[in-house]
Amino acid sequence: MQNNTFFAHYQPLPVIVLEETPSTNDYSKQLLTNFKPQIDFTAIMAKHQTQGRGQRGTTWLTHPYCNMTASFIYSPHNLFITDQFLLTIHSSLAVYDVIKEFTSKEVYIKWPNDIMVERRKIAGILIENKVAGQYVKNVIAGIGINVYERNFPRDIANRSTSLVLENSEINLTILDLVKKIQHRLYYYQRIFSPENRAAHLELYNNRLFLKGIIADFIVNGTSIQGQILGVESDGQLIVCHQQVTKKYDLKGITYQL
Repeated sequence: MQNNTFFAHYQPLPVIVLEETPSTNDYSKQLLTNFKPQIDFTAIMAKHQTQGRGQRGTTWLTHPYCNMTASFIYSPHNLFITDQFLLTIHSSLAVYDVIKEFTSKEVYIKWPNDIMVERRKIAGILIENKVAGQYVKNVIAGIGINVYERNFPRDIANRSTSLVLENSEINLTILDLVKKIQHRLYYYQRIFSPENRAAHLELYNNRLFLKGIIADFIVNGTSIQGQILGVESDGQLIVCHQQVTKKYDLKGITYQL
């Protein structure tokens, strides 16, 4: 395993590059446990991640040296546990912004924190927090982006895409992509204040996948058709089904794509 640190020119934000690791999130947890506090927005990037995780206990499979698998460590300032969905908002907006640089197609945030190009997934985010009392002490934002992946497993091939499939002329190192994400995360955290909380949620909702469209979902094992109205500040998805509006958490509803 090789461990190098690089610094961007315009902000001293470190990137730790690993040849291989089971999970950049798990490596980040060890950093926080075993060493002195990390510089905010330190990135841990793996050239090959062997046991990546996603939401709902899923796995994130990736070929070596083809895709971005990285975790970003930072400590939010006085963020209450009850407001932790803001971390999902900021990480989703950061990845959305960067993906948007490389494609002219429609890009969306699929609740809670996948990034879609039209109806195909290009990126996923897994946020894990360490809390102290009523505050979030440390954040580990694990982000995976399909970059130079051209071949996906058959069962997800029609639901997945990558930057190179969306833009064949892309010329970008994965390290440069990590730095772009790193600085967008820094940007959203830097501009945040309690006064603009609603504005950030509005940005997230304006980019929401399938918002305002009749779509198929699974609720309690049953297929339904509903219309996404938006997401509330606590992270619950608001769906209208048969003229009844209900709120769902991550365990309560599944997209049927």
